[in-house]
Amino acid sequence: MLFCISAKAQSFQIKDLSSSLGSWEGKLTYLDYSTGKPYTMLANILISLTENKSGYIMGYEYPKEPLANSKDTTYVTDKLFGKEKIVEFSKDVNGGFTLVTEIEGEDGNDNKKAMLRHTYHLKLNTYSIIKEVKFEGGDKWIKRNEYLLNRIGK
Repeated sequence: MLFCISAKAQSFQIKDLSSSLGSWEGKLTYLDYSTGKPYTMLANILISLTENKSGYIMGYEYPKEPLANSKDTTYVTDKLFGKEKIVEFSKDVNGGFTLVTEIEGEDGNDNKKAMLRHTYHLKLNTYSIIKEVKFEGGDKWIKRNEYLLNRIGK
């Protein structure tokens, strides 16, 4: 039986994501706007918290494209995850969660204005991060990229 606990955005804290800490490996599939076709590559993410436990650190590693490696630290302030508005957060009884954020920005080869949505979904030992884009004037969400990851170690 699955129970969901809904948390209002203002009560969301970085510690609510602590079940995702650790090493993850898998793949990133993204829509190549030039060809209109998906492209998949190996991807690993190491997730940790800052020393004071107020920031969520995601270290991205691409084994075959090391120049693309990066690290992001995100903080929660008010109803924001970094600069993105928290539109949904729910936890399940097994420690999994779904976090959805949105922000206005630009996307595409010609940097068109768009709404960007990120969905972080943790389920036991799998973690997915999906970026969707809805271009200004449109009503259809396009899946821009998706990380599909499995926990390693623990």
